[in-house]
Amino acid sequence: MKRLFLIFTSVSLLALAVGYLIYTWNSHLTWRDIAAFNAKPLAAGTLKGDPLGRLGLKRADLREPTPGAIISYLGKSRYLNDARAAVVHTIDDSTPYIIDCLDALDKYGIKATVFVSTEGRFISQLWPRLRRAIANGHEVGSHSRRHQCQWPDTRLFCFRAYTDYEISGSREDILNNTSQPYVWSWCYPCGNCANYEFIQRKLARAGYLIARNYPGEAQDMHNVPNLQSYDFNPYNASYTQVVQKKGGIAKSGRTNVPEINAKFDEVYQQGGIYNFLSHPQWLDYGADQFYQRHLAHVGRRSDVWYVPMGPLYAYRTVLEKTVVRALESKGLTDRFAVYNDLDPKVFTNSITLEFSLPEADQVHIRAGGKPLPEKIQGLTDRWDAEYFRRAGERVWVTIHPNTILEFRCSFQNRGNE
Repeated sequence: MKRLFLIFTSVSLLALAVGYLIYTWNSHLTWRDIAAFNAKPLAAGTLKGDPLGRLGLKRADLREPTPGAIISYLGKSRYLNDARAAVVHTIDDSTPYIIDCLDALDKYGIKATVFVSTEGRFISQLWPRLRRAIANGHEVGSHSRRHQCQWPDTRLFCFRAYTDYEISGSREDILNNTSQPYVWSWCYPCGNCANYEFIQRKLARAGYLIARNYPGEAQDMHNVPNLQSYDFNPYNASYTQVVQKKGGIAKSGRTNVPEINAKFDEVYQQGGIYNFLSHPQWLDYGADQFYQRHLAHVGRRSDVWYVPMGPLYAYRTVLEKTVVRALESKGLTDRFAVYNDLDPKVFTNSITLEFSLPEADQVHIRAGGKPLPEKIQGLTDRWDAEYFRRAGERVWVTIHPNTILEFRCSFQNRGNE
């Protein structure tokens, strides 16, 4: 009897060991996933040291604003280039229809975050088009490697599905296959696991700045979450509405053109962020179809900033962290220090600063010793360009922070050169 018991126990332990090996093999779960379960995330992209020192400045070099100064700093613009509103588009899944979708977006000047699963069936044929998209101002975000889903999700499923293999591995795949300098954005496959704090912490630890959800697909809660600004929680970030046909486990889609256009109009009138979502495989393509009719309504507006989701949320951080202080003038040149403690390899964004000055014959502006071009017209469809724009006595300067900004102007009837 004792011998049978030992044999039974040995077989049971072997079965458990084999089961555990199969479980961990399929999930790619490692001891690192377990050991870091309760670890707190660090702020992504924060540099140590004094940002003024990196500019060759000291605190004593900073000056308070001078009353009656010809050039006055007014503040930071809410959106790049002082745009009235922002438009963000996200498209999900590694499907061949991504190519058609990007081609349509490029016709209307709208920029997207393309969420791809990097071990998806069609990913190898998508990389060339994704590389072109990045060069044209789009973003590639992570949708994991294998797009695992379960309804309803559970803590155990989420722990098993959200391994470093999926989270960090998919990021490395994107960086290895494109020229994109960073991967800012994550998208929860099927919307699973977005509400679990331990998953949000893990994405933050991996360095993502934003993680977009897809709430309540089975109950059609995903159609109009109606977010019209930044989300308070960037690791469970929502959006305004979907623009797509019925798909997945949803009971309905959202394709009525007057209806979807009206939602954009509502956000635009309020100066908000219009963030719409589509799955390329659930769209109809062509100028007379619902998707492109909506793109035509939304796109190519001179007072809108068209920006992917990751760079938009990165801009918010740059906006909050950047300090602008006057420096002592040198001759006829007014100078300002623009600085923060953010890593420019992560926060590649420009920021827009507003100044007032009398209408000038000529305005010459330099950032980091290099002259800035003047932007006369055109779409605001990049997040990392540098230029300035004038309108009457207002000047908007769009630059990379951590620089010294210099103004030299000539004014009618003032005799300044």
